[in-house]
Amino acid sequence: MHVPEPVLANVGCRLFARGSLMLVLIALVGCGPRIVYDYIPPESTEGRVCTSQCQNAASNCRQMKQIMNQQCQNNYSVMQQNYNACKESGAKHCVSPSPCPYSSTLACDQGYRECFAACGGKVIARVVE
Repeated sequence: MHVPEPVLANVGCRLFARGSLMLVLIALVGCGPRIVYDYIPPESTEGRVCTSQCQNAASNCRQMKQIMNQQCQNNYSVMQQNYNACKESGAKHCVSPSPCPYSSTLACDQGYRECFAACGGKVIARVVE
């Protein structure tokens, strides 16, 4: 059983000339090898039930991160509107909002791998060019 993880491919290297957005992607993704994981499920029924609970927990973790990110973006939008209104009013002490921090699901993925292995499954990491 192989559970694919959301991993960006090495698109940065091929699309380098497409502008500053690509530079950001390259910085995040890199042009080198990446690690992919193969999952070998446990043989026992209990182990398989356990790994399905791991999958549910990882899915909940990703959803929670997505909800938190959306809430942060919504709050930022409101605060930015308030800041703009403050500046337009001529006030001198307007507070500029901070952008939302990058919210990664890497911790969710790592937790899934640890849970999967704790259930008796095997997680095999391999480097792919």
